[in-house]
Amino acid sequence: MSKIILVVDDEQSMRYTLQIMLEKEGFVVDTADDGRKALDMLGIKKYDLIITDLKMPGLDGIEMIEAISDHNDTPIIVMTAYATKDQAIAALNLGASYFIEKPFKKHELLNYINRIIKMDEIIKENKALKAAMEKTPALNMMIGTSKEIVALKELIRKVGATESTALITGESGTGKEIAARALHENSPRAGGPFIAINCGAIPSELLESELFGHVKGSFTGAVKDKIGLMEMADSGTFFLDEVGNTIPSTQMKILRAIQEKEVMPVGGNTPRKVDIRLIAATNENLDEAIIHGKFRKDLYYRLNVININIPPLRERKEDIELLFMHFLASKDKSGKVISNGVERQLIDILRDYTWPGNIRELENVVERMIALSTSGKIGADLLPDHIKNPQPKQLVSEENTSIPKMDDIEKAYIHWVLTQQNGQKQKAAEILGIGRSTLDRKIEKYGL
Repeated sequence: MSKIILVVDDEQSMRYTLQIMLEKEGFVVDTADDGRKALDMLGIKKYDLIITDLKMPGLDGIEMIEAISDHNDTPIIVMTAYATKDQAIAALNLGASYFIEKPFKKHELLNYINRIIKMDEIIKENKALKAAMEKTPALNMMIGTSKEIVALKELIRKVGATESTALITGESGTGKEIAARALHENSPRAGGPFIAINCGAIPSELLESELFGHVKGSFTGAVKDKIGLMEMADSGTFFLDEVGNTIPSTQMKILRAIQEKEVMPVGGNTPRKVDIRLIAATNENLDEAIIHGKFRKDLYYRLNVININIPPLRERKEDIELLFMHFLASKDKSGKVISNGVERQLIDILRDYTWPGNIRELENVVERMIALSTSGKIGADLLPDHIKNPQPKQLVSEENTSIPKMDDIEKAYIHWVLTQQNGQKQKAAEILGIGRSTLDRKIEKYGL
């Protein structure tokens, strides 16, 4: 669905220019020529983003932002001339997301828009996930009866009862945050807060302030002291998701927080004690990151006290039908799907697909199928084409030589063994006579 943007500016030429530009990019655009009219429009329609000028007759941009900040969480981009830069900073303190100086280039504005919309989607997803988790214990959300998922749940119960730092590894979409919350719920800290942050969703220059807090005046816009998320997790669990996306300077401060059990706010000189259990997660190969100098080895050893690896969906195919039916029941809000309207052929196709996006991809596919179904039946015809008709990947290219390269032979052989074992990497590694971590590196090297 197209995102809806409200442009607020008293200059007709600016409103018209932005409307034409953004509509060409696929957005739906409404316009208002002053803050009062914009407030009226916000009262009757939901917008994904507001782009507003500051200096306008009547109700100006600052007054408009102040009027909506308490009851509307729509992200805001402020447009400003250099002379009103101080006002732009004031707008940020009231809740605006970014400001951009006039005149600006098209790609600059689009970068801001795409970044804000992506961030807003992540925030909404996190809120929805947390709301669902409050109603359903996290272990119950780890759906499956395969031996892999049964063993994973048992490991979480055992590790949850300890105070040990844990590193959750697994591909994107496997449910690492659910596993982290399950650890928290099965720990002595279950009565305390569970605070999570996705390091990949926050710009590196803002991440330290979010983690450790900051003191007033430490940087432009820091108009008051701010408590960091680590401190907010005191007496509970702090979940550091996608830790592989942090820069080395931030990694060093995280290491200090683990070792000394204290945090230093940005711009501060007095550390603050914190009592937290730290759980981290990554879909990156941290061994490779260490080799290339992108991740600190000492932090890796501090985080990886206990490793919890979540298997990808293709390694537990027997759970696919159960997960499919779960998502079908939870997402069919209107009850349009007939209870016995799922075709057996569909389940077979789902089990044969490799699910590179894992559980999250399956969930999205189910939502799509419900939306497209008109008869109440859920059949293979509703699947995306790349799932119905997967195209085989060409592993070895034909070149002007009859002798293939050794890498091509190894790549083809590893792929063949993985295929024979239905994608189960541990079994494939045993057949190949190599360790699991070595197999992971070769899979990444060859793009399998």
